[in-house]
Amino acid sequence: MEMWILWLILMVVFIVIEGITLGLTTVWCAVGSLAAAICAYFGANVGIQIAVMVIVSVVCFFICLKWIKPQLDARHEKKENATNADRLFGEEAIVVKEINTLESRGQVKVRGDVWSAKTSDPEKVIPEGAKVRVIKTEGVKLLVEEIKEA
Repeated sequence: MEMWILWLILMVVFIVIEGITLGLTTVWCAVGSLAAAICAYFGANVGIQIAVMVIVSVVCFFICLKWIKPQLDARHEKKENATNADRLFGEEAIVVKEINTLESRGQVKVRGDVWSAKTSDPEKVIPEGAKVRVIKTEGVKLLVEEIKEA
């Protein structure tokens, strides 16, 4: 069997592996194998074929690493969508049911919706009717702090 056919078979193997992994893992070796197959077809000796395969593969690897992979990663980067709770950070709310974190009770009304609430200080009890500011969410509860009126 001629060497150029072996290089083409090796190229197909690398392409199959690439198709299975989908991670730009062997595509540069497939390109190197194609370059070696072309050299073999035109009569280059085996040493030159191997050198061409290695050099082309390394160059393709760095091209993929430097330019192609970052573009693919940017396209597939997950974009976080804001949830309703994310939009509440920094908002003022009114306590509609006394907040007592130790007893796991308390509710606030913010933007027309009632949410379960707690404080970062478990000892702190915030009475009904008090104004609070939303700090963050913890699970399904809003973490709030009391707004001191001057």
